[in-house]
Amino acid sequence: MVEKYPEKIEFADVDISDPDILDRPSNRFRRTPIIVTLSNTDIATVEIQKLLEAGMNIVKFKMSFTTRGDRIRLLGRVDKAAMACCRKIGILDWPVASCVELKTCIVKTGLLESNADFIPIKEGTRLILTCNPCELNKCNEKKIFVDNPTLSKDIVPGTEISIGSNEIILKCETVIDRDRIKCLVVKGGNLSNVCNVCARGVKHTQPYITKKDLDIVKFALRYQIDMIIVNYVRQVETLREIKKFIGKTTRPLIFCGICTEDGLKNIDDIIKESDGIILSREFLPFEIEASEKYRLPHIQKWIGGKCLKAGKPFYLSGGLFREALYSGQFHDSEISDVVNAIMDGVSGFILRDCFNVTHALEVLYAINEICYFVEPLVTSRRGFWRSLDDIKVPVNAAEAAMMSCALVANQTNARLIVLPTVSGKTVKALHCMRPSCIVIAVSTKIHVFRLLHTYRSVLPLMFKESRTSAGKTWEDALEDRIHFAIEYMVQRGYVVYGDFYITLQRGSEDSSFCDMVRVWKVSITKKLLVE
Repeated sequence: MVEKYPEKIEFADVDISDPDILDRPSNRFRRTPIIVTLSNTDIATVEIQKLLEAGMNIVKFKMSFTTRGDRIRLLGRVDKAAMACCRKIGILDWPVASCVELKTCIVKTGLLESNADFIPIKEGTRLILTCNPCELNKCNEKKIFVDNPTLSKDIVPGTEISIGSNEIILKCETVIDRDRIKCLVVKGGNLSNVCNVCARGVKHTQPYITKKDLDIVKFALRYQIDMIIVNYVRQVETLREIKKFIGKTTRPLIFCGICTEDGLKNIDDIIKESDGIILSREFLPFEIEASEKYRLPHIQKWIGGKCLKAGKPFYLSGGLFREALYSGQFHDSEISDVVNAIMDGVSGFILRDCFNVTHALEVLYAINEICYFVEPLVTSRRGFWRSLDDIKVPVNAAEAAMMSCALVANQTNARLIVLPTVSGKTVKALHCMRPSCIVIAVSTKIHVFRLLHTYRSVLPLMFKESRTSAGKTWEDALEDRIHFAIEYMVQRGYVVYGDFYITLQRGSEDSSFCDMVRVWKVSITKKLLVE
């Protein structure tokens, strides 16, 4: 049986202006994690299995329009799909995480009065926006319901209102009463069910965290959801309020979505308080001042640099293959957007509202192909040395070991870095070095396992200790974790017999950090299906 040779890893300078760059070998495995939003509660287990095999790392559940029973059944299908993937390849665990999003101040339209998929809104006409709950399912070309109980307080005459990411643009003319405002249609378009509503330069007076948000947090705690996304965070007090509600137990990750200009002003405090940052491009361009929306590429680079320096994951949401997810048609602008995001240092992507599994699979395959080609261009020798120069001297012993590990892995063109970790801090520090190879992080703690799912180039593995391991020495127990990681990677086809890999581990049981870097060769081969 001939093994398929894994991807070729080169540690060299990259000149993207050279035409020969097209002849460089591409990666076989993606480094960038992807969050997929499952909007269809009737999705089958076999379809979820296809998404997992195509590269879905984190499953995001649609919480606004699903019942509690739908969410529980969907969680069960994800578990069954992961087990089916394990049986197919012959491994014990499939690394997949779960995610939910709080509603906070996100404003949506209601349901259409007719049974059509959309209704046309003509430019130059006038219509009424209402927050009366009786109009929830009666949206038409003359009256649109918006889920904002403080509508008349937030919107003043002259405010620009965007519906469906600039599909329809309105301008407020007058405030009729506490429930209604009259608007002029500046740009016409098609109104669909439950579209996003954004108002430029508005200070929201409704509570940021509602009772419904707290119910979602309770659901996440009870069913061990790994990540919670919180949008519209202006001050760090919102994040602290959620953390206080959760408590000091094993909590989900708190990812903050940057949606407003105030969020950009307090970005340093928000990065420090949260576990990761999301640039919510489906809201931010329509919330900030009109002159600032043309600076979005600069803002994207700026936030990416801050997150990389802080060692926090940075995700991109909104507008990613939007047309391809809806109709299956790919456009050059959407492909260029993903390429530029990877070059800007984005850690991962969030795909919104995947109703059609076939289209979602095509988008995942497209992102895979883009990442295979672009990611080797990002991890260049010049960029690595610049990352080393950014670390302040003198460094402590833990940072020195981490830097040595990344340097040895690049110089030896190692396939893997295996890192048994307790708290995940070493993986966070190694994330700043952007190693070209994949980092296999082995942990025994569930909250660390959740954290590691979000980092770029990191594949987390959950090591379950058996009864026989209780009587082993510390050295033997550590070797078992490393051997467990190598067996998993051989079964998945990431490495073959004779490949180099690096281990970053503690030198002794008394060490408080990883202080030993070792170079190994893979000494096992893939087991036969029939022996």
